[in-house]
Amino acid sequence: MTNRKFFLAAFILVLFIGCASKPLTKSVINDIGFEDINRFQYYTSAGIELTATERIKEPNIDKKGKARIKESSYRDRIIIGKKTMGVLMDSRIDEDGVLFLEICFEEKAADSDKKITFKQDGQGLDRHFYIVYTDPRRRLLKYGDREYTLDTRSGERVYLMIKISKKEMEQDRIRRVKGRKVEN
Repeated sequence: MTNRKFFLAAFILVLFIGCASKPLTKSVINDIGFEDINRFQYYTSAGIELTATERIKEPNIDKKGKARIKESSYRDRIIIGKKTMGVLMDSRIDEDGVLFLEICFEEKAADSDKKITFKQDGQGLDRHFYIVYTDPRRRLLKYGDREYTLDTRSGERVYLMIKISKKEMEQDRIRRVKGRKVEN
């Protein structure tokens, strides 16, 4: 037998690669680095629909002196899907140490004022970032220069997510030995 069979040295490198969407938390931010939050690609946990309704009244008087009122409504709907990409426009920390993130999902730079504010749901490392409402009871929020009602199909609270690609390397060194004889 050759020495090769007895002194077999093998190096095995196992590489685990995974990409997953995770809720954004301060723990995730701390793991990656706070100074890099403006480089994250943000997503929402669920699809949302923003609706603003404007009612217009047009009163007039006809030739016979009869008052007429024409009422019409204009509905503006904005749909932001679950996998719509967003970027950080601004961030701030309030006096209680809670982090606020303003995320823009609009594709045109001219629409950068149309952003949704997310706030960490309390202090702690594992708290999610939820949408901030101007009126939580009616689910109203400011988007651009208008106030919109937010609706989700599932009715769940919408939180902020990012995708994390995680690589884990594991090295294994295997060596087979033939044993040792007593020397006399």
